[in-house]
Amino acid sequence: MSFVSYKTSRIKTYYNFFFYYLYRYHRIFFGSLIWRGRKLWAFNFFVKIKYNLKLKERLESNILFLFSLLKITPNILLFPYKMGGRIEGVPLPISWKKKLTYSTKWIIKLLKDKHHKVKLNDVVDVMISAIYNGGMSFKHKMLKYNECVANRFLIKYFKY
Repeated sequence: MSFVSYKTSRIKTYYNFFFYYLYRYHRIFFGSLIWRGRKLWAFNFFVKIKYNLKLKERLESNILFLFSLLKITPNILLFPYKMGGRIEGVPLPISWKKKLTYSTKWIIKLLKDKHHKVKLNDVVDVMISAIYNGGMSFKHKMLKYNECVANRFLIKYFKY
């Protein structure tokens, strides 16, 4: 009888990796919803988002939530750098933690700009449209990417 340890099993390590990122996305998204100490409201809102995602797409809500946020995550962003009295945006790659935070903040920021209050159906529609490479958040990602491509010549001036 062979014994497969928990650490050497490829399937279990894959699931651990998947649930780790699922936990990170949930925590950051949930934390960005909280303002003025309204934890109960943010938790209920978050649960309703997942429930409505499941109703609209007829799939597992955790996987839909993770996949929609993975579609929005940026690969590179512009960071300010002062050159010759002007502030230029230098494109640099970002870490996974920053990718997570920027993707969740974009969704919340885009919805807060449109309405003063974030509505449940708007969040669900933005997430579903991100799955199919559309919507406000995906356009925002592509706009940032195009700015980075336009400023790619500034990379050589940036000193780490």
